[in-house]
Amino acid sequence: MHAEGTQHALQLVLTEEARCTRQLLICLDTERKALTRRDMESVQQTTAEKLQLSQQLEQLEQRRENLVAELGFGADTESLSKCFNSLPQAAAFKRIWQQILDNLESCRNGNLANGGILEASRQHVEQALCILRGEPGTPTLYSQAGGAAADLGRRELGKV
Repeated sequence: MHAEGTQHALQLVLTEEARCTRQLLICLDTERKALTRRDMESVQQTTAEKLQLSQQLEQLEQRRENLVAELGFGADTESLSKCFNSLPQAAAFKRIWQQILDNLESCRNGNLANGGILEASRQHVEQALCILRGEPGTPTLYSQAGGAAADLGRRELGKV
């Protein structure tokens, strides 16, 4: 493939990466809303969609790396920057790349937030199960001396 064709293909791949990362952001937002509503059917749907989008992003990344290599540059950040600078319309390439990076950072933050919601839900379920079993639950409380004091008098639910 000649340089002009490679440049055009690179622009198409970057555009598709930006679209895919936007879709992933939307998916993570939908997942967050489903998690807060405890809508497990929607959570399952968004999980499948996240997997599909993640696989698509991996394929696009591989395609981008191959195209950049055809232009004589490496896959690292510095080489990618040099590649964009060497192309006509360098500003357009840099702009779309920055959008991809911004979207990926937002995806990372959204994924962490969703993970926090899941962890909080898991802890609530674990605490409820501990109460039902009459076991000391987590988190532990602290005594006046500053030590952990989880056993504050156990009673099974329904027993006096």
